[in-house]
Order: sequence, then structure tokens, then C-alpha cells
Amino acid sequence: MNSCFTDMEIEELTEGLIRQFLGQQSIPLQVDMEGFLTSYLKLPLKYRSFAEEDSSKIGFILDGITPLRVMAGRRPIREVFPRGTVVLEESLLNRDEEGWRRFTIAHEAGHYIMDRTVTMASFHREYDRERTYSPQELKELLSFQEARMDRLAAALLTPRFMVHEVLERFGVSGPLPLYGNNLLRLEDKLLVRKMAGAMGVSYTAFLIRLKELALVKRHDISEYIAYEIGLGNEVMAL
Repeated sequence: MNSCFTDMEIEELTEGLIRQFLGQQSIPLQVDMEGFLTSYLKLPLKYRSFAEEDSSKIGFILDGITPLRVMAGRRPIREVFPRGTVVLEESLLNRDEEGWRRFTIAHEAGHYIMDRTVTMASFHREYDRERTYSPQELKELLSFQEARMDRLAAALLTPRFMVHEVLERFGVSGPLPLYGNNLLRLEDKLLVRKMAGAMGVSYTAFLIRLKELALVKRHDISEYIAYEIGLGNEVMAL
């Protein structure tokens, strides 16, 4: 399973790609993901109402051969799109789905980037055609590749240099204290939520990126219980 980028390689590659896309313009707080897909990667973007059996699939990058089952009026049809076309579920155009739309575009862009860079990146190229896999092995293989695509998508949406820019603009000069794995002080949680909104991603996604980029300082959960809630052994000892 060594065909995918490491985390460090993903960080360097996505930063380089987004910097090239931005060119000489000042650093924005949010990546124009549709512009990156259509202007930089030169991939067409279409929206359709899907009629695929797997309703969890909300985005595809097509090979020019395999038809996609979509709705035409009230009936499903099979439509073949030119190679490289990214097709998203049209419900993602709803305003409250903007975050999912941006992430799905980034995910499909990740597939395109990986396929161009790593010979055996996509699932249909990765597995050994001479070997018989169990259903569980196939599931794990596909899950691994999709997890790499999600990692790459997150780095495209929130590249390292832009995260640092956002932190600076919001007055964050050092690592944020993180208690346990997920708890922030209320004021820090509100700040992270504002920064996430500025970058066009969810609170959870932005917090994960802060962890990945070592921009949090971990504290024991007992400190949160004692000093933020006022309970626990540390309080009793005072």
C-alpha cells in the first residue's frame, strides 16, 4: 500500500498547487475550490440528480466510458460524460450544503491529482487482478484510498500557509490549548468556529487541521475538569 502520498508529501504538494493557483494575489482566507477545479485543473463541473443505487455517493469524476445513472425529469437514464468531468449531486447547490459541496469538489480534485501523480493511485488500478480478494479485503483497500483522498481534500481546502494566515488575522500567536483530544475552552472554541467559517470548512474539520499541523498544545483532561468546570481532585486540593 505504498502508492499513496505520505502526510508530509500531501502538505507540500497541496501548498504548492494552491500557491500556483493563487498566483500573485494576496492570500485569501478561503480557497475558491470551484475555480481551482475548473480554472487550474481544467476539469468540467456538472450537477445532476443522481439515481445510483449507492445513495451515499454525492460526487464522481468520470472516465468517459462508464455511464452515470441520473434523473431526466421523472425517469432515470444512463449518461456518459467526457473523461475528467466532475459530476456532483445537484442538492449540493443548496446554500446550507456549501461546506459539503466544497469538500466533495476537493475530494474529486484529489482523485485527479493522485491519478496523474501516482501510477497506481485509484482503486481500480491499485488491486492485483491476478489475486482473489475477499469482500473484507476489497472494502479495506477502497477505504484506505478514500481516506487518503479525504486527507488530500482537507489539505487543499485548508493549506498550511493559509491556516497560518487565518490564525494571524484572528490574533492567534501560539498553539491553542487542547484538553484531552477534543476539548477547548469556550472562548477558544468560539474562536475556532469563527476561523473555520472564514475558511469555509466545518468546526470539526478545522480543529482536525489544527491538530495535524501541530497548532494545538495538549493538556490532560483533568486540567479542563478542574479549571474550566471546577470539579475534580485538583480543586479539592486547593
